[in-house]
Amino acid sequence: MTDRRLILALGRLERAIARVEAGIEAAPPTQSGFGHDESEALYRLAERHRTLRETTESAIERIDRLLERY
Repeated sequence: MTDRRLILALGRLERAIARVEAGIEAAPPTQSGFGHDESEALYRLAERHRTLRETTESAIERIDRLLERY
């Protein structure tokens, strides 16, 4: 993957994470009467957020290692 493509991919990941975070912050807490389906959806959203964050952090670490070589 070229540097430009990697940077663009990271940008997409960061925007996706920002959208997930905004959705989590905008959602009321599960104790406010959400049913099982809504609670499950929030749990899946939180898991996706965690996975995207880990993927982004890993990609940034790889970029840092690549930049150290040059």
